[in-house]
This record gives sequence, C-alpha cells and structure tokens, in this order.
Amino acid sequence: MENYKDHLLNYFSTVIENETGIIYDNSNKYLLLSRVQSLIKQLNFNSIDSLWNDIQTNGLNRQLKDLLLDMATNNETSFFRDSKLFDFLKNVYVPKIMANANKIKIWCAATSTGQEPYSIAMIMNELKEQGIYKSYEIFGTDISDRVLKQAKSGIYSLLEVQRGLSSQYLAKYFDEIHIDGSSSPSYKIKPELSAFMTFKQLNLLQSWPMTEPFDIIFCRNVLIYQSIENKKSVISRFSRLLNPNGYLVLGGAESILQLSDDYEIESYENTTVHRLKSKQ
Repeated sequence: MENYKDHLLNYFSTVIENETGIIYDNSNKYLLLSRVQSLIKQLNFNSIDSLWNDIQTNGLNRQLKDLLLDMATNNETSFFRDSKLFDFLKNVYVPKIMANANKIKIWCAATSTGQEPYSIAMIMNELKEQGIYKSYEIFGTDISDRVLKQAKSGIYSLLEVQRGLSSQYLAKYFDEIHIDGSSSPSYKIKPELSAFMTFKQLNLLQSWPMTEPFDIIFCRNVLIYQSIENKKSVISRFSRLLNPNGYLVLGGAESILQLSDDYEIESYENTTVHRLKSKQ
C-alpha cells in the first residue's frame, strides 16, 4: 500500500526549504507531521490521504501554500525573551556603546508577533526617563503575514502578556481592552511605543528593500533552521547593512563560527553579541 504520509511530508519539506530555507529532515520531520495534522483540520480534510490526493489533482494553491509556509516557521516568542540580552541593551549598548549617537536604527529580522521590538521600545522609554534619550526607529520583518498582523495591531491576550512581562510594565505600557464585547481582557500597546515601529513582510532568502544601514540587527533563532550556505549568505548580507562597528544579535544557540569573518564576538554577562569589524 502506498504511503501517502511520506509522499506528502517529502513534498511539503521540499516546498518549505525552497521557499524559506527551513530544513525538515529525519531529525525534526515529526514537527512537520504535527503541523500538517493541524493544517488538515484547518482546511477540513479528512486525512493526510485526502489532502495528498487533492494536491495531486489540483496542485498547491496559493491559500494552501501560504498556510503551509506560515505554520512551518517557528513563531515562538515572548516579551523580554532571554532577559540578559535586554540587560545588555539597557546597561551597555544604548548608554555606553551608542553614547555619542543621536539616533539608533534597529532591525528585528524575525519579529514574529512583535514582542521583541516592543520589548526594545520599552527599554528605550525606560532609559529616556532616566535621562538617556535616544531617538530610535525599529523595523520589524517576518515571513509570516499572520504574525505581522498581530505585531502591527499591538494587541495581546492575557496569556501572552503574562509571558515575560512584569505587572509594572503591563500597567505602564498597555491599555486593557475588550474585543467585540468579550469579558476576557486583551492588552494593546500604547501609541507612544507603536509610533516608532514599522512592520513589513520579508523573506530573508529573497531581495531586501532596505538601503539605509542599521546600528543593530536582531535575528534570533532563525538561522538555526537553515543550511550552512544560507546561514553564510544571510550573515554576509547583514554585514553589508550594518553601520561601521554595528552589532548583530543571534539566538543563544546560534553561532557565526566558521560562517563569517566579518564580526568580532563579544560577551556581556553571558550574553553574546557580534560586532562588525572595522573595514580597513
């Protein structure tokens, strides 16, 4: 009997890798299977067999492809995720490394639902209140249009704000709202923070519209899923979009060792960042 599950997973993993660079192999294909099962329910198919037969007959339509690519990406995030990094921003990067800068341009290259850029904005506002004022812009991108819609809205559930956000910051930077008369509260980021944000859909493996350089780029927990060739390419492209001595921030389990010679590795209290080497 033909194994439709293997056919479908192999087909989907090829589409995902071609479009996003994310690799699903034998080590993590169980994750893809779990996500495909959710996709089957969402599209009201009876089984993997019926979904595969539909693709064989009608091809991969735009809706199915968009849903597939969206669910294939890891959108796990929270406010102030990896708190040591935000300590670095607050205590070292902004007041010391960028002491002479009037403006800081920041790119969050895998912004997901927006918790990372809004966490950065809260840090910038806290510093302003301490007398360390820096004008700033945050450019947030992600391959998923679904997560970007939430990032643009700045609206989060109670569960989402409870992940990493202190009650002090919740009261200070969010307004409690009730959507469509719901008794359960949601929380919307205040305009004084969202005003500094620009969000745009972007595939890191395709062309980038930005031309002006950034002072610091965050690309956390994205390249870990890419091939060596894609990692090298993206990290090299980042270096060309950084100001002299700009910084690249990767995820805690990611490294540029043997991928690039463009950066110096620096550590601050168990936080590793990558400074662009001066060009001679």
